[in-house]
Amino acid sequence: MTDQTDLNTDAFLKIIAEAASKADSLDTALEQIIRGLKKYGVKLPVDHKSLMDGLRSNLKETEKNAQQVTGKLHQFQKLVHTSALITSSLELDRVLEEVMDTIIDLTGAERAYLMLWEKSENQLKIRAARNWDGANLSKEEVSFSRSIMNTAYETGKPVLTTNAQMDSRFSAAESVVMNTLRSIVCVPLVLRGQSIGVLYIDNRMRDAVFNQDHLPMLTTFASQAAIAIENARLFEKVKADLDEAQHQVQELVIQIDRQKLDSQLKEIVDSDLFKRLKEQIRRDQPGGAEKPA
Repeated sequence: MTDQTDLNTDAFLKIIAEAASKADSLDTALEQIIRGLKKYGVKLPVDHKSLMDGLRSNLKETEKNAQQVTGKLHQFQKLVHTSALITSSLELDRVLEEVMDTIIDLTGAERAYLMLWEKSENQLKIRAARNWDGANLSKEEVSFSRSIMNTAYETGKPVLTTNAQMDSRFSAAESVVMNTLRSIVCVPLVLRGQSIGVLYIDNRMRDAVFNQDHLPMLTTFASQAAIAIENARLFEKVKADLDEAQHQVQELVIQIDRQKLDSQLKEIVDSDLFKRLKEQIRRDQPGGAEKPA
């Protein structure tokens, strides 16, 4: 499906490019015809030059729009793929790292972080951190704007800044100044109306790397990530409950076996055969009862 869509969009762009080339050839041919007609005193009642310029302009606009649509289609194809990926596996750490790589590829981000709220520490903690070449970020490499992150988490709405250094909302923040942060997008992970974390991407080198067109894709992905995280947490809880149940069953089996053994031993001890053997052993011991003549 994806390959076929790519072929269709590539073919459409090729048709537009060919139309633009043919428009140039048509313009040249018309110029020759018009010069020939002028020799015989014939003048066309239309301004072919303006018509051809308008045609070229329309073709360029169409090509630009087609490229934008193709780019967005590619983004959403990737989004569908990664959404399927994160909802098909419960190995969340591995899946989220792959998703971070996809987000960086689609947006031109330098780095991407996924952070979750930890109740025990009362703060957002990094769950996945990747840079532009797909490597995990070390603790020393991690730097972000906590004010932007907290704003997205607390409001439940995306935060976009094309240049944090010049943005009056965040330019005074210590992390923005110290780390020379520039293009930033931070999207909350919302589940049933409650923020459980944030998706934070940035580029420290360039301004205006991200724009409003990125927000629908990132918001959709963030929703899918929140669902995947919830599923993974539920799975971990169910697995822990199952392990506990298995442990309790094992303890019960051991207890039942012990009770069964005690019962069987009591039956043996209380049996007539065991009593006779016990009496015989007592008599055979030194100082035991005298044997009858």
